[in-house]
Amino acid sequence: MRSFDLLAALWMWPVQMMQANIALAETAAGIPTILGARLPMIGSAMLNPWTANHRELALMVSEKTKAFGLSQKHIQRSAQLVRSATEANARALGTFSMARMGAAEMFDLAEKNLAAAASLVNLPSSSIAPIHKQVSGNAKRLAKPATRRS
Repeated sequence: MRSFDLLAALWMWPVQMMQANIALAETAAGIPTILGARLPMIGSAMLNPWTANHRELALMVSEKTKAFGLSQKHIQRSAQLVRSATEANARALGTFSMARMGAAEMFDLAEKNLAAAASLVNLPSSSIAPIHKQVSGNAKRLAKPATRRS
């Protein structure tokens, strides 16, 4: 069943790329709203730190760190699958050249390669997803007039 899911992921690569592009566009569209709300907060905090919105200032760092950390986890996982498949291919070449590779080993190798390929296909949309979620949420929250306190 896992092989079928991986093949389906490869088959759907155009949809994955479209989703990644939509997420990138929505992320880019939300940035001006966030900057428009947060830059005045930063400016007022520089003028008078005692009256600053410390909660929002702290969120500026922690939210970014969390979103980019989750994005990096997706990239790391994909890189790990590609490395694992590459190592398996190198080992299989030696085993195959000595005619000691059976059908089960060949299937396992094919599945590793399929998992690596599917991971690379899903990488753009999965790596932008945490950043997109955070930016979209911030843009909606900061667009409300009640939260625009400096």
